[in-house]
Amino acid sequence: MRPAGFTRPLCCGAATLSLALAAVGCSSAPVTGGSANTAAEPSVSGSLTEWRDSVCRDGTETDSGTSHIVDGSTCVPQDGDGVVNFDHFESASSMDSMLSWAASPYVAKTVVDGRPLAIWTPSGEASDLDPLKRYGFDVVSYQSAALARSTADLPAAVPPAGVETIPPNRYGYVAVQTASGDIRCMIETTYVGCETGEMSWPQHADGSGPYHGVRINPDGTGSWVDGNLGTPPTTTLAERTYRAEGWTIVASPSGLRFTNDETGHGAVVSVRMVQPF
Repeated sequence: MRPAGFTRPLCCGAATLSLALAAVGCSSAPVTGGSANTAAEPSVSGSLTEWRDSVCRDGTETDSGTSHIVDGSTCVPQDGDGVVNFDHFESASSMDSMLSWAASPYVAKTVVDGRPLAIWTPSGEASDLDPLKRYGFDVVSYQSAALARSTADLPAAVPPAGVETIPPNRYGYVAVQTASGDIRCMIETTYVGCETGEMSWPQHADGSGPYHGVRINPDGTGSWVDGNLGTPPTTTLAERTYRAEGWTIVASPSGLRFTNDETGHGAVVSVRMVQPF
């Protein structure tokens, strides 16, 4: 089973930013016990068996099929809607890489037997994990560590005076690139997709190299993706402020700052990193 997330290619006309989610069969039998490491954040009580019993309806479990795990199972939550995965990952970086694919996962995390454990909903509801709170878990909306929100070193927002509006092309989106051409982006009302040929973005968990694409959502969340934008005509951005499809774009030497006009969230995209805010 490939991880839940963007279930359709991110495509508009000739431009496509598609996901290549190759699921690797790395699962084995579920862990049947084991207490949480007391050094974990947050500090939790109970055992894996107790956590499953509190979340799962009728104790029904199957192999989760999640990639890059030591073992994993999935079950139907108490309300009978969706699934909850119990995945014991090889490392924190492999957990981060996998969870960042999901569009809106909720997760409760701890450490069992020295390895990170994620109890998470690929596309479910936070309430599915509420029974875990009695054991001390925090249930949070997942945000990739590689896309951790930080205001440090973010270019300052430029006042909107003299903003240039870029109209959409015949396919209904706007394509832009930096003056150097090292970042190209596709702007739609519901997301911004960018790509770079540079090598500084996070590595794939399988060691095959860095990601070259990223998707930014209006709420400032995002996912690393594989694919390309095709070859649509693009607008080269000077060092000024633009508006397109409900986004304000500030082009500066440090990158492109995308702010969704409705939510005030977005991200700064540079060849060095991606920083949502």
